[in-house]
Amino acid sequence: MRPEKKPWSSLLCNEIIEEILSRLPVKPLIPFKCVCKGWNSLMSEPYFIKLHLSKSAGKDDLEHLQLIKNVCLGSIPEIHMESCDVSSIFHSLQIQAFLFKFANMPGYHLVGSCNGLHCGVSEIPEGYRVCFSNKATRVISRESPTLSFSPGIGRRTLFGFGYDPSSDKYKVVAIALTMLSLDVSEKTEMKVYGVGDSSWRNLKGFPVLWTLPKVGGVYLSGSLNWVVIMGKETIHSEIVIISVDLEKETCRSLFLPNDFCFVDTNIGVFRDSLCVWQDSNTHLGLWQMRKFGEDKSWIQLINFSYLHHNIRPYEEKSMILPLCMSNNGDFFMLKFTRNVDDEYQTILYNQRDGKSQVSVVPSGSFRTLFWRNLKIFTKSLVIPY
Repeated sequence: MRPEKKPWSSLLCNEIIEEILSRLPVKPLIPFKCVCKGWNSLMSEPYFIKLHLSKSAGKDDLEHLQLIKNVCLGSIPEIHMESCDVSSIFHSLQIQAFLFKFANMPGYHLVGSCNGLHCGVSEIPEGYRVCFSNKATRVISRESPTLSFSPGIGRRTLFGFGYDPSSDKYKVVAIALTMLSLDVSEKTEMKVYGVGDSSWRNLKGFPVLWTLPKVGGVYLSGSLNWVVIMGKETIHSEIVIISVDLEKETCRSLFLPNDFCFVDTNIGVFRDSLCVWQDSNTHLGLWQMRKFGEDKSWIQLINFSYLHHNIRPYEEKSMILPLCMSNNGDFFMLKFTRNVDDEYQTILYNQRDGKSQVSVVPSGSFRTLFWRNLKIFTKSLVIPY
């Protein structure tokens, strides 16, 4: 329930002022905290933060979106983040890319973004710690308690970050494959931590994995989702989507469309729908789950022909990444070609008539490492605690 407030203006009622402010982008909105105590207090109110987020997420433009990724610098790798506005990639001749450390804390690297918050992980001798940060407002959470797994001779870990609307809490899920010894198969463990919790909890019922997915979990409707291979042996393995319910802290399996292979399968969320896509020598095929959780609701949304658009990704050592989709179904994609200059191109693909517009991104605009960890997010006022 909204708290009672004194009028901020003799000309406009508070509700109209709130509506106007809720439609502004984060960057010009933050300085308005200095106008008066009422406005400063308003921008920390949970109901206004959610109202502003819903307005931003519903916009059908690129102005509120940013790309962010990890980069390594120096001969001894030091993890930094790099970000830029999505709109500048597609509409500008000059791109401003910003290089920074995660929350100005050394040792942390980005593992997930949700509703404008970023989740960073730092590896320490005892295990791992996580921290949450809002880059736009420069607000940082406390470090989590130490995350540890079963002792072993080797370990691979992966993280996912999302929002549990039932508890209004942001949570991070950690998956580990630990080799206990040379003669014992790897042990699968999964743990979850919510902002402000005093400890990590075991997530029960998670299946045995053959290998870890290539990227962190994608968030949709209170769940985190990964494409994985289940099973202890290749002959008994199965490629599925594992979906973790952040409220119940349970998981279930969702089947992929037919004829999908794990190696080239990617997963993402476009316009509040779970999507998977695959690269081939000639096409990028993308499928959409029209009703989340129902395996039979998969439809092929786009079948983008590389050859028809004079793109030869395997010849050129190129990769194509769908970034976002507009309300009318246009796809914004980024093509990266690994060569001496490390070239980027933008592709605006109209799935209705199969036509596309290709533009060259200015060389040297931003670094190219960790392509698979490239994330897109909406700037917000969300507080990370």
